Amino acid sequence: MTTNTIHPSKIYQFILIGVILLLAWVLWKQLSFLFPSLLGAIALYILLKDPMLFMMKKWNMKDWIAASLLMLATLIIIVVPSFFLIRMVIFRLEPLLSTPDFLTEIFNQINTYLHDELGLAIITQESLMKISGQLTQFVKEILSGTLRQVAILIFMYLLLFFIMINGRKLEVFLRRNLPFSHENRGKVLDEVTIMVRSNAITIPLVALLQGSVAMLGYFIFGLREALLLGVLTMISSMIPMIGALLVYLPVVIYTLATAPLTAGIGLGLWCFLLVGFVDNIARFMLQKKLAGVHPIITVLGVIVGTKLFGLIGLIFGPLTITLFVVLIKIYFNEFGHLSTPRRPTIQK
Repeated sequence: MTTNTIHPSKIYQFILIGVILLLAWVLWKQLSFLFPSLLGAIALYILLKDPMLFMMKKWNMKDWIAASLLMLATLIIIVVPSFFLIRMVIFRLEPLLSTPDFLTEIFNQINTYLHDELGLAIITQESLMKISGQLTQFVKEILSGTLRQVAILIFMYLLLFFIMINGRKLEVFLRRNLPFSHENRGKVLDEVTIMVRSNAITIPLVALLQGSVAMLGYFIFGLREALLLGVLTMISSMIPMIGALLVYLPVVIYTLATAPLTAGIGLGLWCFLLVGFVDNIARFMLQKKLAGVHPIITVLGVIVGTKLFGLIGLIFGPLTITLFVVLIKIYFNEFGHLSTPRRPTIQK
């Protein structure tokens, strides 16, 4: 009579896997807040690897010099302007939001206009106080999270430097060890590259274009704080589904309530036609041209990504959904297709 026994090497293997998983869980619990740093480093590497190779081949630069110059360029072009814009918005809004009377007056004027002109009573005094408190808390959370964002940014650039120096080795490792056929490994990596480039270019470009068009309209129709409102429009355009409407709709209603009718109507037409055109047409045209991405993947991906990863999820959200679809296709390529059952043959 034979008994089934487990070889000692298998036991050691299971113990080692258990220890690895336990350590991975501990590390994740302690360092998960830096996960956006890794995602940001991967996105920037995908955008910068071709320029880096060009600099190394064309100008015979060493890899660390080319990487350092490109990283410095991203700091100057992207990070520094974004930092000053966000800080400007925070410090301009903080004293306004900390004064309840300021928000109360604005929302009361909007509410009065909607009630008198359209017969709508949308904002009650209770909801007004709730909105005011939420906005104030939101600004406080942003201010308190500044140190964390700086830490994420520093670690992102540290990771980016090492990824750029060792990028080719990492790509070779992935192409050799992904559990797919050689052809499908290339498909996965190519899909990641295309999607990251598409979203990393499209989302900031559309946001900048939309904010600039809105800000020009705010200047033309005589709104105070046109620059601040333009930046807020640019930031809100990255929010899924609602987008820039979150900012320019209240601004238009407030203008109708407080300014001459022609200014309110003109600003409304400007925002709903021009700003809305940029959001609804230009975004999807750019996505389609850069990556052939269906609009629904972009919308759903942004919703999923921002919940999972925060702001960097604007890039990695659509990538997640696209990878899900790609992996399903690869599964059928690797393991066969769904086939219709054969009809039984009748023997005569």
